[in-house]
Amino acid sequence: MFKIVGRLRCPICSEPVQLDEKVFLDIINTVIHQKCYYQSSRRLPIKDEGIFQKMLMKYPFFNEDEEDDSK
Repeated sequence: MFKIVGRLRCPICSEPVQLDEKVFLDIINTVIHQKCYYQSSRRLPIKDEGIFQKMLMKYPFFNEDEEDDSK
């Protein structure tokens, strides 16, 4: 489905973000667990919120192919 699933980590708790978790997307497109957002002292304004799976479907930049560095 999306290569990012299982690899994207919350910048606050460092745990992988799961498809069914509630997240915030801030103005620089950082995905943060909603439960972790308020623990951070450096909070940027929120652009969107919801279940991570819905964010993946809504924002095309999550599905961009990675550059092949093996060449």
